[in-house]
Amino acid sequence: MKPFALVLAAALVVAVSGVPAAPAGASWSRSSFTTVAVSSATINPVPALSCSAASGPLSGGVPFTWTAPASGGSALAPQSYTLTWSGAAGSGSVTVPGTDGTANGATLTLLGIATVTVTANFSGWTSAPSSQTRTITTALGTGGAVLLWTCA
Repeated sequence: MKPFALVLAAALVVAVSGVPAAPAGASWSRSSFTTVAVSSATINPVPALSCSAASGPLSGGVPFTWTAPASGGSALAPQSYTLTWSGAAGSGSVTVPGTDGTANGATLTLLGIATVTVTANFSGWTSAPSSQTRTITTALGTGGAVLLWTCA
């Protein structure tokens, strides 16, 4: 019974002394923080793609022009464009800073068709392909000596 009496005496001393128990609490703080601003932007697709010429010799490549997409507000102005062609006539791409470019004739083969598109680029981001496409058709010229292309 002695241990019980000791516990009872200790409880009475605490109750009689009137010392309230200190509430437990926890907190934390951090001396540094970061703020982030979030916004969204888009790169509009190229609205129009045109053949610069209707036909020509394959040695000079196939020239194209296009219209820059609308920019302003949340739409970014492109920094470059990528002209891409693919199909039975061959495939390839070229990135240029302006609104004209040439499909390299060396990447195209005889008697085939390739579809051409262009995308707008900004800091590693790429737009959807142009809403218009063009078709390159390669052919054999007079006497079989000159390789030609047509564009539509």
